[in-house]
Amino acid sequence: MGGWGSFLDKLISKLPFQDRMERIKNELDNLKKEKEKLLTSEWTEKNSSRLLYINERVEYLIQLLKNNIK
Repeated sequence: MGGWGSFLDKLISKLPFQDRMERIKNELDNLKKEKEKLLTSEWTEKNSSRLLYINERVEYLIQLLKNNIK
């Protein structure tokens, strides 16, 4: 009898969990897509503040990736 522990281990190993680096890369891709969309849309104050946030977040995520590579 394998028990619940082995069953849960098998189940968890088959689930598509993302590691930290993969989540960062996915967030970067999503932010870049959103930025492209904002740049082609009508310019508003709300869009401009969102664009500033996206730029800051992208810089931060790139720095995280660089630090993790070293």
